[in-house]
Amino acid sequence: MLPQIERRVSSPRCEPVRSSGRIRLAAFGRGAEKIVSRSTSAEVRYLNKEWKGRPEPPRIGDAESRRAVTHKRRVAIDDVRGQALDLDTSGFILTRHESTLPSFRKREDVVGIYYEEIGRFVRGLSGADRVFVEGHTVRTEDARGFNAAYARYVHCDYSLADNGADRRDIVERRYDQDLGSGTRWEFAWYNTWQPIDFPAHRNPLAVIDARTLDRDDVVDYWYAGPRARPLPARPGKPTDASLSSMPVFNPRQRFCYFPQMRTDEIMVFKQLDTRPDRAPGCPHTSFDIDAPPDAPPRRSIEVRVVCAFAC
Repeated sequence: MLPQIERRVSSPRCEPVRSSGRIRLAAFGRGAEKIVSRSTSAEVRYLNKEWKGRPEPPRIGDAESRRAVTHKRRVAIDDVRGQALDLDTSGFILTRHESTLPSFRKREDVVGIYYEEIGRFVRGLSGADRVFVEGHTVRTEDARGFNAAYARYVHCDYSLADNGADRRDIVERRYDQDLGSGTRWEFAWYNTWQPIDFPAHRNPLAVIDARTLDRDDVVDYWYAGPRARPLPARPGKPTDASLSSMPVFNPRQRFCYFPQMRTDEIMVFKQLDTRPDRAPGCPHTSFDIDAPPDAPPRRSIEVRVVCAFAC
């Protein structure tokens, strides 16, 4: 059974959002005021537009299959340090988290210590009743593995298409939970992203502001990489791939990032939310940026967290 953290609260968190100011967090910690604005532009890899409207989703499992269904496009990427952001509308924030874990190299330490930290951290931000820490990935300059290398295409880790009862079934079966027949539940999937070892001078993470994302531009695809999490067996569906999503290009989409993130800073961004009138998710990708020749490589840890809200 995966680690879970429970919280009982009396007021529901499932109604439509009425304002955008619930969580406003930007740069925290020592030295944040010294970072100079670095809005920039870069090439990112988008899904080819011909996949929009096709009945069968594309399939990506390695670099070759990724290149076959995507193309590169140069986009502006805005430095949003200090701007008012929240998880319910923009879909992402930057805040401070200083882990007690001295090293992220041992899986048992990450699972035993960091999962507990992140679960409580995300619960505090979201107000969820239950939190399930799904897993993590450590990314470094070692590009030999498709899943462990820096993400090089704009994507969400989950499909944004189907919600509601189907999501509840997935949560109960995947995490071996019984949520009870007398309660209606809504769910949100979050990622946390934190530099380790060094500040992130190279290959930072960019996300699309959810306020600029048209759901009609988001297309499902089958992820068949090394860490795919297939859905329970269903007729006509692959048993070796998980359903994820990618946007096609739209000039309204606004890419954002936080330059030179430190090891005591953490980005939290939405992957999927079944609640009405909230940010559905933030497609994301790493990108190349100019850095001093002696800047160390980017190393980071990302954690997937599922939040359950009793309504």
